[in-house]
Amino acid sequence: MLLITKFKNILSKNKYSKYLAIGGFAFFFVKGLIWLAVIFSVGFSAFNFI
Repeated sequence: MLLITKFKNILSKNKYSKYLAIGGFAFFFVKGLIWLAVIFSVGFSAFNFI
């Protein structure tokens, strides 16, 4: 719990660090969704091929 509070204090000191954290989360979230769509499309096309 102490680590989370320390991380929040570091992020709250600078406005740009908050944007960087939110942007990093959004980037990896969208990247994960794209990979999930690719894996599902390849998986379903493999089922249709058999």
